[in-house]
Amino acid sequence: MEFGSLGLAVMGLLHESPMHPYEVVGHMRRRHLDQHIKLNFGSLYHTFDKLERQGLVEAREVNREGRRPERTVYRLTPDGRRRFAERLVRMLRQPEAVYSDFEGALAFLYRLPKEQVVDILRQRADALDAEWGETGAQLKWLTDSGLSRLSVVEMEFGQDRRQSQAGWCRRLAAEIESGELEWSAGWKGATSLAVAAGDPQRQGTDRDAMTVGAQVQVLEVETR
Repeated sequence: MEFGSLGLAVMGLLHESPMHPYEVVGHMRRRHLDQHIKLNFGSLYHTFDKLERQGLVEAREVNREGRRPERTVYRLTPDGRRRFAERLVRMLRQPEAVYSDFEGALAFLYRLPKEQVVDILRQRADALDAEWGETGAQLKWLTDSGLSRLSVVEMEFGQDRRQSQAGWCRRLAAEIESGELEWSAGWKGATSLAVAAGDPQRQGTDRDAMTVGAQVQVLEVETR
């Protein structure tokens, strides 16, 4: 059974030294791994339990400090070290499918007034710039504190992605504003594609939709 990015992070930290789950959380937050990996105690304990059942981690000791609850310290098993390395290689090598709310919304961009979309895209770009600046300050603090660049390459990747996406949003906004991107092409292209593809179940409804769309355009022209 495969494990995800949280499982990989747990095993990567246990690769450094045995830890209990609270220590893992502390290390992830100090290294800002929680910016890239969804972290909460429920999913973390579930991950530890799953890794233990698979024989990838094992309890080394149980300790208690004062009146605090008992804490189980875990370590990697030999099989866990092997599986960690195998999974790390696959996750680095293979591009993963990313299900993004933003990309899903882009598919229906043309359903909003184009002036509003231009503003939204520029607002998103500004928000990404703000994140870029904040994370850049964190990166500087971490490296100035003695952390090696190799320890923060995932943050560098995130920075590059933010910068690239902000630039793309601004370019698209400019194309929409200038008229370079034809605004009505979205729904016309989507409906005609199904007809051209010869989908018998959708051709009728798509032709109806195109007819209605054409009528709406005529009405808009007549009322101007």
